[in-house]
Amino acid sequence: MNIDKPSFLKLFASKFWTKLSDSLVPFTDKPLDKAAFLEQLHQDVTDFTYTPSHPRDYIVFNKYNGISRYVPTFTRKDYCVYFLCVKLLENEIAVNRVEGTFGGWTLGNPIRLKEEQEIIELDYIPFNTLNDLSWSDEWRSFQNIAKTYKDLDDYKYFTNIDIANFYDTINLSILERKIRHCVTKSKQDVVTLLFHFLHNWNKKLEGYSSKTIGIPQDEIGDCSRILANFYLQDYDLTMKEICDHYGAKFIRFADDQIIYSKSKEDATNILFEASKLLFKINLNINSGKVKEFKSKEEFETYWAFEIFENLKDIENEEKINTGVEMYFDNIDKGIKFRDTSVLRRILTIDFKFIKPALRHRLLSGFFNPDFLSGLELWHFRKIRLKVNNDDEFFKMLDGLAATIIFNSFLYQLLNFYKKDRAGYDTTGIEKRIADLRG
Repeated sequence: MNIDKPSFLKLFASKFWTKLSDSLVPFTDKPLDKAAFLEQLHQDVTDFTYTPSHPRDYIVFNKYNGISRYVPTFTRKDYCVYFLCVKLLENEIAVNRVEGTFGGWTLGNPIRLKEEQEIIELDYIPFNTLNDLSWSDEWRSFQNIAKTYKDLDDYKYFTNIDIANFYDTINLSILERKIRHCVTKSKQDVVTLLFHFLHNWNKKLEGYSSKTIGIPQDEIGDCSRILANFYLQDYDLTMKEICDHYGAKFIRFADDQIIYSKSKEDATNILFEASKLLFKINLNINSGKVKEFKSKEEFETYWAFEIFENLKDIENEEKINTGVEMYFDNIDKGIKFRDTSVLRRILTIDFKFIKPALRHRLLSGFFNPDFLSGLELWHFRKIRLKVNNDDEFFKMLDGLAATIIFNSFLYQLLNFYKKDRAGYDTTGIEKRIADLRG
């Protein structure tokens, strides 16, 4: 691979390096000489001696209803090579965004600017680990996008669809063929290095067989997001043409999609075509997560548009309490809606604006193990302010540390305790993480 050293080093003079040092799984090696490390990595890459290492650990997240999502945490060298390859290819693979699709901004963000012009005044902040944004921001953004599109035409039927195990089922041969087709001859070596990494990063679990399916859920950057979005570009284009034919609308953010149609028959036909298109690239719709709404009102209720609108002004006491009351009213009536997203939004609001009668019930929601298992350090800090009793708060977290089986929670808790619980012995949490690792 031919890349001069100054250009190579310049690529890492970015926030990526800062995020690398903040990996959720702490690096255990000695303090690093960044310049010496990058010079050695440049030599390894240009001399063709680089080979992927085993992941340092797998962060286990609560994906959905107790289903685990495994996110590998790579060595510094592997993180840098993955970032290097996608950064060098992004101008070719993060382009040609289809109208109504979101999430395909580059590491340099030129596409994101175009998206912001389409959704101006929507408070759209996509999840981006390089920008330290949370999953709650991503869902809030997608909710705003969904709200905008629902009123564009006389839509009467709304279908939410999700791709089953999206990252895990991307066909590497198809992905490589698509990338090689659109990049110049001078970058073919970069593609080769990228797929050397993608075929070999998981040998700890898969042995010596070359990996043929799946890309990692990368922890540090947006590399896999860019590749996954590129993988769906042909699908996006054809879906737009199909929806145009039916007078329908299609939007997508990552693997989550919404089809807006004028009848159930149109929705069924479009869903059939979507399944066929995905099957051609080794993907499938998650049938268990297809949601169909037969009216605009039903769709609005599920997405909690009115609740979020009331919670938008975080200092408007009357609207805030109206939003919280609507949240509990839906809970009490057993109405299905994006309750976790709403609860995360409420977490950002100062408790002084919320009626005392509602605060205790909210705290019970915040301490729900399923909710807590998906939180990050800044969430813990928000909850701590609301509890206003460190003994009670830490006792609750200590108890959950012994029962929650998703190590993402434990890693976040470890990070939180090291920064916010001075003098606390974290040995017990570290042992719990090691025990879960097996």
